[in-house]
Amino acid sequence: MTREQVQAAVSAYLRGEFGKLLVVRELRRVHHVDAYGWKVRIVAPLKSGDVDIAELEVDERGVLSPLLDPDGVVEVLRASREEEPPASVRLDSLDLGGLDEQPPASLEMPGTTTVLGRIRSHLAKNELERARSLYPRVLADPEVRASALLGMADIERRLGNTQTALGYLEAAAREFADRFDLEGLEDAATAALDLVGQTSFAKTPIHSLLERSRARIQPIASVTMAPALAGATPSERAWLEKNAEIQTVRRGEFLVREGDPSRAVFVIRSGIIAVMLEKPDGGQRMVRCCFPGWLLGEASVLSDGARCSASLRAERITELFRIDAALLKTVMEKNPTLRDRIAQTKQIHRIDSFFAMHETMGQLDALVRDEMLACLDRIQSFDEDTLLFPSGEVPAQACLVARGELALHKGWELDTPPVATIGVDHFANVRDAVHMIESPFTTLAKAGSTIAFFDGKKLRALAEASPPNVSAVLERLG
Repeated sequence: MTREQVQAAVSAYLRGEFGKLLVVRELRRVHHVDAYGWKVRIVAPLKSGDVDIAELEVDERGVLSPLLDPDGVVEVLRASREEEPPASVRLDSLDLGGLDEQPPASLEMPGTTTVLGRIRSHLAKNELERARSLYPRVLADPEVRASALLGMADIERRLGNTQTALGYLEAAAREFADRFDLEGLEDAATAALDLVGQTSFAKTPIHSLLERSRARIQPIASVTMAPALAGATPSERAWLEKNAEIQTVRRGEFLVREGDPSRAVFVIRSGIIAVMLEKPDGGQRMVRCCFPGWLLGEASVLSDGARCSASLRAERITELFRIDAALLKTVMEKNPTLRDRIAQTKQIHRIDSFFAMHETMGQLDALVRDEMLACLDRIQSFDEDTLLFPSGEVPAQACLVARGELALHKGWELDTPPVATIGVDHFANVRDAVHMIESPFTTLAKAGSTIAFFDGKKLRALAEASPPNVSAVLERLG
């Protein structure tokens, strides 16, 4: 559902149940491991101000939960009246000693454009230290972060701090690689080459990023070269090639928008497609770039009435193979293996979107998230309570809860209530698997749960081969 559809549906529900008493005040997009939805803030707009009533969620099917209880709403309103502060004198009648005046302009936080202007001014005067102190202020802006890191590297180079400069160049290169900005990536590579020389440059992560990025943009000749379609039989491959239409998208043009009906499967033939997700506070954020061979729009063939879970924008002129969803469904009905591969692709895309918007995982660049996804062993559903990991042993896998929950029992005390539960969208055992720590808990998957399992050995190798910031992120998971 789109933002507008959610707003209209929840507002209609509130009017029908509560008249004009309650309204929607805020909508936030949320991405779960197994689904996406909307968080809706409900308030009572009283004369004294808004009173927060509840935060509801609307899932991708349009189902609202939990439904509001009238008695509960009344209790919240009564409690808000009891918590009101006592009446006091009017503040505008008091002498506040200048505190009611507007703050001086010098105390206001300048915007990115202003800060960049000051940096350029300092650099023009060769005031490197002053420019250096301002650059961190713009790193929070994703639109300028990569170029800012290049600028920081140049300052450190001019100050003689070679290793610090190289670190900034590597960070800039990762930003450019995430956005698949080859020109920017080549600028970072050139600066690194000038800084450390030919022999050392070939051993840097920047060189590897450049080579991997160049290799990824090689066009594919046939729709069946997409890994997700590898399960097709020879006759099905011939059918796919016959029924795949070529669609060309201009640079900057949207192929689909988040919330639109999903009616076709696409395979990128050449070019680059950016995946854009709506941010909780509105606007969009690019979370990754997709290259030739990627399959997109898989939801269209896996469920009726599916809608696009992301916006897809061409980063350069891009050609795609387009297959009508209704036609592809007929092939999938006869080939369970093909259906399973496409369903697995959808689940991986869902987990990737969850990683990108996760408070902790979102700090990692797309290449590291890809390496984390490569550690994915399986996704399994459980119809009954199932023992996953016994206490006193190093867990062989880490878990991410997609549905249901995990129960942690002390030792083997399985007949007593668990000491803790781990719910949807939370990790378990990451630290123990990475550091080979014996767990004091026996872990059960509760009936109705769906769990994503990540190979412990692969996670350990990822942590050992990654820079400290990646290891720190893994430490904070589960």
